[in-house]
Amino acid sequence: MKRLSVQEALQILEVQSDTPWEEIRSSYRDRVRSVHPDINEGHDGDTLVISLNAAYATLVAATSSGKEPLPVEEIIPEVEPDARSVVRFSDDDDPFGLILDTSHDVGDVIYVSEDEGLVQVLIDAGKRTESILLIQLDNKVMPIQVLFTLELQSGDQPLDITELVSKFGYFEAI
Repeated sequence: MKRLSVQEALQILEVQSDTPWEEIRSSYRDRVRSVHPDINEGHDGDTLVISLNAAYATLVAATSSGKEPLPVEEIIPEVEPDARSVVRFSDDDDPFGLILDTSHDVGDVIYVSEDEGLVQVLIDAGKRTESILLIQLDNKVMPIQVLFTLELQSGDQPLDITELVSKFGYFEAI
């Protein structure tokens, strides 16, 4: 059985993170008694007993047998795709051509290779700030995927990659 997180252990034992240790232990014992196959004939609770034991063991280890409070698990918020995110691109008859056309609207196209699926765009953001947007199209997989990378060439005002990529159409982080 895989190692359980504290949150998973709490869910299996049906207790909250602020439940006192004595109540957690009592809940564990009550639940094991209610499903244990040696106590309750005709009830196949082997799997549930194993889960309950694993959950309790996780909480024992996390709290040093109830001597310490449960650790607070940090929930990491979902963030916007960064400059090196792979994004899905909506289907089109000629995705490379569409990307190339849009690239001309975004900046000066300085390199194109349809065979390699590459487009490089020089973007002049004013105030002596220049960036290069590298677009890599992978049409070997479906749906077709596009990788956008933005590199600051000069200046100190980096551009917003999300705003640039949104000019190419709908995208979704993978």
